[in-house]
Amino acid sequence: MKSILLITILQLFCLSLFSQKQAPSGCSVITVAKDSSVFFGGNDDFNNPDQYYWVEPGDSSRYGVIWIGKPDNPQQGVNEKFLAYDANGLPRFEVNPHPERIPVKGEYYHNYLMQIMHECSTVTEVIEWANKHQHFPYMHDQMHFADKTGDAVIISAGKDGEMVFTRKAPGDGFLVSTNFNVANPANASEYPCWRYDKANEMLGQLINREGSLTFIDITNVMDAIHQEGASWTIESLVADLTNGVIYLYFFYQYDTPVIINVQEELLNPREAGPLSRLFPEDVQQEAASRYRQVTKPVRINNVIGRSWSALILCSLILLLIIPPLNKGLRFWIPAILVLGPFALAARLLTLNPASTSIWRKALIETAGNIVTVVIPYLVALVIMILSMISGGVGQQQQALLIFAFPLLASWIIFQSPILALTGKVNFFKFLFQHLPQALATTFLVLGGIFPLSMVLINKTIVMSQLIPLSPWIVMTWLAIIVAGSMIGGVFVFFYEYWAVKRGYQAWIVFTGNEGEVSTPKWGKIWWWLPISILFLLAGLIAGVMLLKVL
Repeated sequence: MKSILLITILQLFCLSLFSQKQAPSGCSVITVAKDSSVFFGGNDDFNNPDQYYWVEPGDSSRYGVIWIGKPDNPQQGVNEKFLAYDANGLPRFEVNPHPERIPVKGEYYHNYLMQIMHECSTVTEVIEWANKHQHFPYMHDQMHFADKTGDAVIISAGKDGEMVFTRKAPGDGFLVSTNFNVANPANASEYPCWRYDKANEMLGQLINREGSLTFIDITNVMDAIHQEGASWTIESLVADLTNGVIYLYFFYQYDTPVIINVQEELLNPREAGPLSRLFPEDVQQEAASRYRQVTKPVRINNVIGRSWSALILCSLILLLIIPPLNKGLRFWIPAILVLGPFALAARLLTLNPASTSIWRKALIETAGNIVTVVIPYLVALVIMILSMISGGVGQQQQALLIFAFPLLASWIIFQSPILALTGKVNFFKFLFQHLPQALATTFLVLGGIFPLSMVLINKTIVMSQLIPLSPWIVMTWLAIIVAGSMIGGVFVFFYEYWAVKRGYQAWIVFTGNEGEVSTPKWGKIWWWLPISILFLLAGLIAGVMLLKVL
């Protein structure tokens, strides 16, 4: 029961830590048909300041298409037959490529959607095309197509690796897709998804009310589910597929559309370029203002990350000019590279005059234990962020990564090898002997780290910082983790004071002081283990509560 409770709380930690979005959770797509009206809507949610607009006119061998996105990654499209396309980003999922089918050349998006949009005029043709051609060996999205008859389909990867076609029911009705796989909800960037629920609610009301649909009705739905957080709605497309008209909105300014007639645009295509150029100057200026607002955390992260780096550098310089110049540098240099001014303060407090006092020794032991937890915790956090972007790690794996990795790395990679070598003792024997102390100190440090990291790291997650991973966001995370570790460090100090007073020492020997490395046995330290576990759980619970309040 205790282990189940711990895993449950750890899962809650991972869910809470990134509840405001760990990866670009964007792009909402809808199709709705009522009476003789068919509308298609798509919010393009990501972290760009702009998108690209271009037109590919048709000829005798292919249909012309109006595209929004990037030439190597089109986000939305409407072709001359009023077949519309948009997609939702999902974690990567392996699929059966069906090599026995008709080959398809090109990169990921050219394999499927661009050729489909050039070759198909209806949803039925889209499904037939997909079933005849080879697939790319993986999918990291689901594709949503709709045509002017009111037919629509979502193409996604099923649990068995085969493509699944989720089709809108004939007649009046609607189809919605956001950032979870409708055929396999476990394949999700966000599930359950408030945008999906809100869109279904509003579309249901539109279907049930009296009167016909208008583009304003669909625009209101797109407005209600647009985003302004870690990923934001760069642009929205509302397509009247019955009449072949597109309404474009830039940076969730839903009162100023650009109206495009599909047939006229394909006959007289405007020059390809930034989507923003289609809009009036005042719309562009407002979009720029909104972009500065949503990216404000990026600038804050840069300031914090650079400031913490400067503090570490200054602390290192001061360390190297404080006499004695060569005393314990193999300990204090790594400590300052991780803990910055906190390690420098500890160094100053433990200078020679009374270096044999218990509290000074306990302070050195505390610093060593904190460093060996902070490093693997930061590494685990970076791995978890990157894995969630790629979709490679589930929630249970995330919980184990953020909890078990710091413990195992601190115990096996850092503390035991370094201290066994320092004490010139058998590594494997010392590894077992040192386990209870590693457990107690790691739990205490993590118990302090969790509340701050759950709140502050959550607020620093802006995807323009993560793709690619910015060094300054990593340094910001390090500063947050170190600040949290100081809370746990207070309790580690109490433990180390107790241990040093009884003659146990480890890092103090590593700094160059005389003596033997010794660590408490299980029978001596056992009562610290439940205390440290309770402190760890208290940190998790406090973090969840703070996250909800703030």
